[in-house]
Amino acid sequence: MSVLIFRLNGVGEEEAREVRDLLLANEFDFYETSAGRWGFAVAGLWLKDKSQQPQAKEVLALYQRERELYFESIREERPAESLSDRFKKSPIQFVSYSLLAVFIVFLSLSPFVNLLVR
Repeated sequence: MSVLIFRLNGVGEEEAREVRDLLLANEFDFYETSAGRWGFAVAGLWLKDKSQQPQAKEVLALYQRERELYFESIREERPAESLSDRFKKSPIQFVSYSLLAVFIVFLSLSPFVNLLVR
């Protein structure tokens, strides 16, 4: 009986390709399903032999841990930008977007404020 080993919904093509290659390299017998035309089905990688599930889960857990460590190292090398960094980088764009956000909030709330004032 088949068993779902990896969901592909929301997974990037690069990661999906790496997982497929990993399963092939470890000689797991699997097949792939798509989400279908409307996206309601389960897109995933399925093992044909349920007895291979523990080994496949172990291999995928190791892969996910390595991927997690890789992205953590990237994040440590380049910390996130703060608001002050963005303002220093392009003050005109920062002010323009801020004014646009305030204008949208004003338009969204003005009907309710008018109801309270009456």
